[in-house]
Amino acid sequence: MESADSTDFLAATTVVRRTDTPGTYDSHLPPVWNTAEGIDGGILLAVAARATAAATAVRAERFFPSSVSASFLTASRPGPVRARTEVIQRGSRFTTSQVSLTQRTEDDREVERLRALVSHGTLVSQTAVDAPLPPAITPPSACVGRDDAPGGNARRLDHLAGVDVRLAPECVDWAFGAPSYTGRFDGWFRLANGREPDPLALLAAVHALPPISFAFGRVGWLPTVQLTAHIRAHPAPGWLQVRTSAKALREDHVIEDAEVWDSTGELVLQSRQFAASI
Repeated sequence: MESADSTDFLAATTVVRRTDTPGTYDSHLPPVWNTAEGIDGGILLAVAARATAAATAVRAERFFPSSVSASFLTASRPGPVRARTEVIQRGSRFTTSQVSLTQRTEDDREVERLRALVSHGTLVSQTAVDAPLPPAITPPSACVGRDDAPGGNARRLDHLAGVDVRLAPECVDWAFGAPSYTGRFDGWFRLANGREPDPLALLAAVHALPPISFAFGRVGWLPTVQLTAHIRAHPAPGWLQVRTSAKALREDHVIEDAEVWDSTGELVLQSRQFAASI
């Protein structure tokens, strides 16, 4: 594996190396993407998407993981990861593959971390009809970032060193023990090293804001069980605007929706995840 700056998103999360076994690739999950609960889920989606792109011989300039639907089976850790892929269907517009990410444990057992279906498409860019416009929120320069968070809550506002996340001021009351109970977070996302966003960055943006359960006063982590993301278009350069929301929080689970807009106001990604105590 070639070495890379740990904050270089593409090099750190999407480099896959073909093994001697057809359809099997090796990669590495760097510590920069680790959270208290394991490697961030959006990063795992990006690795899965990149491995299936390699398996289907999608050229880099046409790389477009139109749909990713993943089940998170066990918590991933920093270190080597193996991706086993299988092309299920090649169509005129979409190619769908299955991918399984596994890791070796300290006692040398192979444990499956994630299994996903990924559809790569060749969507034609066109003006969306009746697509929701991004909500008007505070600009990034006036939002709350990692350095602005009170005390021990700083790490929760931007738990990934590789990204820059800013929350709208009205969305950080939970950090002061006064949750809003609105079931909504608004914020901004970009890569920490200044690289412009691409489809893989969209997958990271889906999972970068604090868990929506924080908005209901439950400042703890509910592990992601299943997450489906649909990429609608390549993002324009600049900040990504992200809104996550939930209708209600149950004692042991939550269903969280996410919408991501690029700097032109185009809706470029929609997702839904199911998180639950296990």
